[in-house]
Amino acid sequence: MKFLPVVLIFCSISLISQDRAGNTGEYRPEIYHAYLDSRMDRWKDVLDEMETRYAAEPGNELLYEICEASYGYIAWCISVKRKQEAGIRLDRAQEYLDEFLKLDGTNARAWALQGAFYGFRVGLEPLKAAFYGRRSYEANEKALKLDPGEPQAWMEKAHIAFYKPAVFGGSDHEAVPLYERAVWLFENTPGRMKESWIYLNCLAGLGIACEKTGQVSMAGEVYRKILRLEPAFSWVRDELYPEYLEKRRY
Repeated sequence: MKFLPVVLIFCSISLISQDRAGNTGEYRPEIYHAYLDSRMDRWKDVLDEMETRYAAEPGNELLYEICEASYGYIAWCISVKRKQEAGIRLDRAQEYLDEFLKLDGTNARAWALQGAFYGFRVGLEPLKAAFYGRRSYEANEKALKLDPGEPQAWMEKAHIAFYKPAVFGGSDHEAVPLYERAVWLFENTPGRMKESWIYLNCLAGLGIACEKTGQVSMAGEVYRKILRLEPAFSWVRDELYPEYLEKRRY
């Protein structure tokens, strides 16, 4: 009888370990709340934890989550001029994404990320902008061909249109309906809105594009919609919407 507790403890530990190995979605709410709170230090910590976990317990779902979390963190690094860190993270993220695409080469979301990664290189390696810009477009088109209903592919297509210089074919006005389509697909695809920082980011992108193209009333509607969904979303609550209201005063 003295062996029974030992056996039970061993079995319990094994079951817990198996459950954690399969439950990679536990990181999703942490990344989501880091995004809401603009806590990129926390985002980085969670991403590092995910990578450590993957080294010990590889799995396709976790591998994709690392790629997606890296995508968000790299975009932030570029936005705050931390280009060296962005470059290091991008090289590492590309290795993870290459590994994922070897396992699932027809995954539209992964190809949308690949398009975004090439887009990051446009900003980090301006002398190769034409080369990486073309690769970004091609990867995004592949994502759309694989799944025309993938919202992230449409969001990235909108990003390409909005951020690409006009001389290379970029268009703020073309970006707006692309963002709208992405938002509609997020909202009409089961499971794609829950704790999705990418969905909120897409909405914010739509609001910014509306402002840039003079669709001021629509921009306000988008920002208010975001705050109804997530009143604690600090980027919109403390920056985008107050700045929008300030502009409306003049």
